[in-house]
Amino acid sequence: MKRAIFLTLALTGSIVAAACSSTPASSDDDDQGQGGTSSSTGTAGGNTGIDSPFVSETEVTRLVQTLASDEFDGRDEGTPGSTAARQYIVEEMQRCGIQPAVNGSFEQPITTGDGINIVGVIPGTDPAQSDRHVLVSAHYDHLGHCGGDICNGADDNAAGVALILGVGCALAENPPAKTVVIASWDAEEPPTFLTQEMGSEFYAANPVFPLEQMDVAIVLDLVGSDLWPGFQDHFYLGAELSPQVAAVLDATPVPAGLPVQRFGLHMVEEQPLGFQPWSDYNGFRNRQRPVLFLSNGQNKRYHTPADELGTLNLPKMALEARYLLNVVNNLASSAEVPAFVGEGADHGRDVEANRAVLEAALAAGGLADALGLGQASRDALQGDLDATNAVAAKLTNGESLTSGDLTSLRNGAQRIMCLAGSTYMESLCAAF
Repeated sequence: MKRAIFLTLALTGSIVAAACSSTPASSDDDDQGQGGTSSSTGTAGGNTGIDSPFVSETEVTRLVQTLASDEFDGRDEGTPGSTAARQYIVEEMQRCGIQPAVNGSFEQPITTGDGINIVGVIPGTDPAQSDRHVLVSAHYDHLGHCGGDICNGADDNAAGVALILGVGCALAENPPAKTVVIASWDAEEPPTFLTQEMGSEFYAANPVFPLEQMDVAIVLDLVGSDLWPGFQDHFYLGAELSPQVAAVLDATPVPAGLPVQRFGLHMVEEQPLGFQPWSDYNGFRNRQRPVLFLSNGQNKRYHTPADELGTLNLPKMALEARYLLNVVNNLASSAEVPAFVGEGADHGRDVEANRAVLEAALAAGGLADALGLGQASRDALQGDLDATNAVAAKLTNGESLTSGDLTSLRNGAQRIMCLAGSTYMESLCAAF
């Protein structure tokens, strides 16, 4: 999840840029989360759907510990560390029965650049549906070295790769009706972000499996850490682009202890002075494929040497993996073909998620307390919460939302991201 600029803020008449084995390791843990409140999607608690040792905390920890180790030297594109990481990912796919997808190989060279994508496949079991597929993906590259130190990128994005490997291995043991493609992208980090050299963009332009047969592209980025210390929530974005995908999420049970908030992509992309995509989903959305983007958001360790294994919320990651396993299995077991709705919106969900996050940020021990925010930031967050509640009242009364209403909703989500992120000045985050 990389962007040269997160927010461009108009302040006092001037424009200020805020730069901005087939058997897994032991799985005797119970993967319980660290608490949390309600979930805004799916069926919370109780029945947790299918499960697998491959998505246990023990297995997720094993994978991310290796991927984020010094052995891979920060996994920068085109380096020996990247090659070693790629070999490890391929070996893990082979070990659990994920099949090579690129003419007998797992590797798709990015001919527009220096990177190499990794693509595996789990063939569907229903001959009538196996030509359809669900893509589950996360980029494996990172920054290499930052100011002379290794940047191991545990959250960005070793955690995402660990989760897709766990889910892929679980489904390789018990495949669904439709085919599942497991892909790990190269070249997501700058300077190739949003260029033709970016691994996911190259794949979208040169797909191994026809895009018209893709039900949904699922992308994970920054799924290991918390948005701020102690914040347990996990975000799903993009479901508003397909009613069928949204319906599957509605029906999929959420593990107890994992609050899942659903936002529309517009909430984070439509920024004050411009449109800005976040991650690898963009190439697929641009080609009118349904997408789901999974993230916990940027935090203060983003793109720094401090992004290490010890900062991850590993119990939460295991809950995320279990939920993702059920989401993918349900999508790949559905007889329906999801439609793409380019102007889709679910403002009721936006309001619900915005309110939950803003209330958590302002609560005792929340974002404001955890980061020691000043009164101006607290007042701005309270104003965002008040504005969100005003939009909720309009929706309850059946009133149409204005562009100003949508801006006020987005301001709340984007202020949270700005304050929680690693490179943004608090005074700027409080002022827009």
